[in-house]
Amino acid sequence: MNNLKERNLILVITVNTDLRIFGRGILGKYARIIETNNGKEGIEYARKMSPILILCDVSIPLANGFEICGGLKSDEATSHIAVILLGQEGQEIEGLHSGADDFIVRPFNSKILGLKIGNIVRSREALRGRFAQEIALQSGDFEGGLLEKLKQLVNDNISDPDFGVHEMAFQIGISVSVLYRKLRLLAGVTVNDFVKTIRMNRAMQLLRVGVYQVNEVATAVGYEDSKYFSREFRKTFGETPAEVKRHGSA
Repeated sequence: MNNLKERNLILVITVNTDLRIFGRGILGKYARIIETNNGKEGIEYARKMSPILILCDVSIPLANGFEICGGLKSDEATSHIAVILLGQEGQEIEGLHSGADDFIVRPFNSKILGLKIGNIVRSREALRGRFAQEIALQSGDFEGGLLEKLKQLVNDNISDPDFGVHEMAFQIGISVSVLYRKLRLLAGVTVNDFVKTIRMNRAMQLLRVGVYQVNEVATAVGYEDSKYFSREFRKTFGETPAEVKRHGSA
């Protein structure tokens, strides 16, 4: 549970004592907690810290819960963040229309809310695990099309040894820091590991054809030093490029 807590951050946006107490108590076992009592600061925290979940009251000064949720969900840099709104009976439809993942009517049952939040955190952890196990990166289930866009960017520039985080962030239209946090949150990997995995998978495909030399494959996937490429390939797959090429041409 400590590892789970270290990996995750929950943002609580409220002016109400009951929600702050709830956040510091029950939520503390799932994640680190950060609080604010106004919508403007809440939006800034969300963009800067990329929490796994936001727990937000509808009635908040400077920007209400509907505005906060709608703004974050319409921004690709923050659209992946789960949002639970808390408000009065009759506000549910507006809350869900704003993009909220769930709407809780006050007064809330702390046990039910705690279970809902626990389910969201665990589901995000499961997504991370699934990505880590998908070496071929074939799954497109992660938060709309962002990962697919990133994969396509890497594939389109795969022979460029200088293509990396700065170029990816620029072409997607988000900051480098947001890209790091977002990829870590969604996939549980660093940007460098994400790029390396795609390069290595392409290398594996080319080597299995059996007609390309190892140095040609290295160049094709963005490695200028074929010896370094071979070492990284072996770390990834447990066999050398030459061995894969030999099997493929057999």
